[in-house]
Amino acid sequence: MMPGRHRCGDDIIKVYVFDIDGVLVDVSERLRRAKELSEGSRELFWKYFFSKELIELDKPRDIGIRLLIDRLKMGLVAIVTGRPKSLYYITLKQLKAINIPIEQIWRIEMRRDGDYRKSYIVKLERILNIVYEGYEIAEIHDDEEELLYRARIYLPKTRLYLHKNDSVIELFSKKLW
Repeated sequence: MMPGRHRCGDDIIKVYVFDIDGVLVDVSERLRRAKELSEGSRELFWKYFFSKELIELDKPRDIGIRLLIDRLKMGLVAIVTGRPKSLYYITLKQLKAINIPIEQIWRIEMRRDGDYRKSYIVKLERILNIVYEGYEIAEIHDDEEELLYRARIYLPKTRLYLHKNDSVIELFSKKLW
């Protein structure tokens, strides 16, 4: 049974979803170093990519940060990331360092430690859990096309934004049906 919709007056509360890596921060240097250090080992790559030391190489993505701050005025903001929960405190520190007002972030959803499923699967599951709780997802901001394509199937009215390099592209600006 679907729970009731969360409302503010007559309006259903809207949630704006943002990823971190590739949306709020540029991970290109972390990606490069993780590839270099892992010498082709996939397991080592992920170990290095999610290491606290390499996360410090990330740079703020101004466009993603500006959009998140703007959406704080429009509804609830949820951060849904593929990062493991073991990085929760380093993630909070990083978000504070790039001037994200974390006290205004409604929730931060992270991958369970030891969950090695593909990032788009983990993030879509977390997003759909928010919907199941009775909230409406107004927008999803992510750098992973696969997530956005799959989200479109379940959330045809949600606006989907692909973040690449220094730009943001709204996908599927026309209604699905």
